[in-house]
Amino acid sequence: MDKNLNIMIVDDQQIFRKGLIMLLNEMPGIKIFGEASNGKEYLDKINDNKLPDITFMDIQMPEMDGTEATRLAVEKYPEIKIVAISMFSDEDYLVNMLEAGVKGFLLKTVEEAELRKAIKLVADNKNYFSDELLPALTNSIIKRKDKSSNDDALTEDLTRREMEVLQLICEGFTIKEIADKLFISQRTVDGHKANLFRKANVDSSVKLVTFAIKHKLYKIF
Repeated sequence: MDKNLNIMIVDDQQIFRKGLIMLLNEMPGIKIFGEASNGKEYLDKINDNKLPDITFMDIQMPEMDGTEATRLAVEKYPEIKIVAISMFSDEDYLVNMLEAGVKGFLLKTVEEAELRKAIKLVADNKNYFSDELLPALTNSIIKRKDKSSNDDALTEDLTRREMEVLQLICEGFTIKEIADKLFISQRTVDGHKANLFRKANVDSSVKLVTFAIKHKLYKIF
């Protein structure tokens, strides 16, 4: 890492927060940005001039839970990177957090090596999903019916290039990175992305990823 990464922990359990802070403090290149005991406190502590590089967000918390806090934070600060971290692997909680805009999921039992890996990938604008959570996450997405569209929403076949762009979007690559990988212009990538949104009947990258998993166009394990 070229510079220190500022990490924030949002969890209502003080013992867990302090334990995670101790672990992170032992990692080179990591700086603790701050901590909060619930979503409301988290939103009160961040602003345009003061954003953490990565936030580890618990899901179930009093006053404001992680799903609502993530949704509001991503809506206001689209560039923010939030990783859900929880003791629970409830399918609905996981999908709700994904739809809110998280960049990944970890269990609170995470080992140090996996935590390091998740931080590196998310810092590089990739996604990270703990292996233990992937089956529950995928099952829920496949079962869940999208109220805003039906299962036949993809009425047009995707082109080979659109499939390539879709895979890279699902893996968390930026428009520039996709353009570099496919040796095409960023404008061309934007065009393919717009076509994917239209064909999938979605209006955001998060919804596109959810759609891709649900329709088995992308496998995350």
